[in-house]
Amino acid sequence: MNRAAFALLAALIAASSAAPAIAEASPDDSVTRINAAPVRDGWFVCDALSSPYALFAGKVDKGASLITLLDRRNGRFDTQAYQVGPADPGAGQIFWSLSRAGKEVGNVHAVNPGMIDEGGATVPTVTSVKIDDKQLDCRWLAHTRFIGIDSRRTVVVTETPQGLVYQAFGFAKRGPVINPDGVQQTSKPTLRLLGGSEVVGDRPGFRFANGGYVYYVQRPRGGEAAGLTITRNGSLIGAEKYVGFTYAPPIGRAPEKLTAALGADAVWSGQGIDACRKGDAKVVDACLIDLMRKGGASAASIAFTQKLIAADSPGYVSGWKQMGPVGIATVTYPFRANTNSGTWLVPVAGDPIDVDAYQLTAGDKLRADYKAAMADNPDAFPVPPGTISFDKTPAGNLRVLVTTPTATCHACAPGASIVIGYDFDAAGHFLFAGVVAVA
Repeated sequence: MNRAAFALLAALIAASSAAPAIAEASPDDSVTRINAAPVRDGWFVCDALSSPYALFAGKVDKGASLITLLDRRNGRFDTQAYQVGPADPGAGQIFWSLSRAGKEVGNVHAVNPGMIDEGGATVPTVTSVKIDDKQLDCRWLAHTRFIGIDSRRTVVVTETPQGLVYQAFGFAKRGPVINPDGVQQTSKPTLRLLGGSEVVGDRPGFRFANGGYVYYVQRPRGGEAAGLTITRNGSLIGAEKYVGFTYAPPIGRAPEKLTAALGADAVWSGQGIDACRKGDAKVVDACLIDLMRKGGASAASIAFTQKLIAADSPGYVSGWKQMGPVGIATVTYPFRANTNSGTWLVPVAGDPIDVDAYQLTAGDKLRADYKAAMADNPDAFPVPPGTISFDKTPAGNLRVLVTTPTATCHACAPGASIVIGYDFDAAGHFLFAGVVAVA
């Protein structure tokens, strides 16, 4: 569990009086800010999935929270103070009662952060709020780095093995609620982008490119509102400020650039690799690097292998194919029990992309072709490596297609195949990845 989740959990369990202590926001924890009047530090924000509201709960002070309810149909704000009762934890759930004028009028419900696997509780785990006759089931996604809400849409940035992912959810185009597991709840995004980068400095935030469009989610340093700007070919075409947002710090280490660019000369033969199969992991890793150096591997090849070793997945580039601005690297993982070969895409502008790390989204699994193909084998999963082919996007950009078979085990007969498309512009910038077909 990360420190943010631990701090929140500790505060929830410790809360036992009529004036509960809500976790203090430290530099290492998530930060919530509300810009509805009065501007204030926040406890949590809630984007209601099945009702026309958004809710912004102020930081609890002396047992009270100033809560703003936004009616997204007409843009009206209703801000009132509520007494927050002591946290009532049990069976992985936590409840706080909400009272007004001495009468209980609702409650806040959260999942115990300790119930969420792999440090996924990066932001407050509030999943529903009831106030008077209004029931709000809140959008919540694991590994959220940012969620910003206004009257028109909600934007969520998550950190995944694929990198940073941008999802926008338009209020006017709300779809059915999706529950990918027992905790997460969301809906189909109106826009989803991969390949983002986190920007630091005077204008910190998240940048995502999609063709000629650039979406920039700005995280303010001071008390101003967070916002989104959209440019097209360098010209501003849209800007908005969020009523409230929550930001969580990076999960683990930020991605690093390779010290040398990968290319066709990164291919190494693997000659003598059997000599490295003895000893513990550190010995094996050192043997691999030493063997590559003695075998004439390029600096870029060795740097790439060192990155793989740092990710506890030692391997080396064993094949290369160039397709315009994107190189297709075959990577051999000689010490794995299963899946000894994989594929990485290496754009001339940006970091290498491990296509085998693509995680099917809840939306992917709702596709009609996916449900039909997986109906007979619902437990099947992608078994890389996939085969590579090429196509063009409707806008004329390069699309690399990765067709990966599915099976119920690594040694089982293949079933359906899932085709993922990776889009790149002419300069080699990664634009988007998603399921193209399932058959």
